[in-house]
Amino acid sequence: MPTNKNQQINNQPKRKKKYFSLLTIVLLICIIELTVSAIQNINKNINFISKIKGLEEKRNEELEKNKQLKSEIENFNSKTNLESIARNNLKMAGENEILLIINKPTEEQLKEANSNNNKNLKNK
Repeated sequence: MPTNKNQQINNQPKRKKKYFSLLTIVLLICIIELTVSAIQNINKNINFISKIKGLEEKRNEELEKNKQLKSEIENFNSKTNLESIARNNLKMAGENEILLIINKPTEEQLKEANSNNNKNLKNK
């Protein structure tokens, strides 16, 4: 019987070693998993921060564009600007004004005039 007790005593440290080595492996796997997930979370956080900065820049650009458009609308609605559009684009005149329109001849009209002048010169 004493040999059985010796074997049991000798086996207990071996079992404890196996148990602790198994626990060590499990703990290492847990630490690796935690490290990987922490790195992934940090990467996601960095990506979100860069997206937020990009969107804030775009928002600021759009706000600036909005201000410009509002000022253009205010300028467009002014009376002097409406009158200049009416004069220049719509060929309109104000009260006590005379509208004088000078048409520029087209290329066809110039060619026709030149050919008529050449015919007249030949006839004379």
